[in-house]
Amino acid sequence: MPKGNASQGEMMWMSVVSVLIPAIFLVCSLVYVAFYADGYSLFQKIVIVVVALIVVGAAEALLWMVWAGRKGLLCWPQSK
Repeated sequence: MPKGNASQGEMMWMSVVSVLIPAIFLVCSLVYVAFYADGYSLFQKIVIVVVALIVVGAAEALLWMVWAGRKGLLCWPQSK
């Protein structure tokens, strides 16, 4: 595949995954904070949500870096 060539279906799939990952993480962390973290202070509940957002950012970055690496956009060596 030529460098930087991405199909429309592939970009749509990546876009859908990029929207679903943060939505799922945010909903899960808010449900946890609302219903299961009764003994925690407000600061600890905020930290839980912030850590979930950091994990989401790392997952998104990894997802897009791997995709770009496979497309040859990051100058990684291509596997044969």
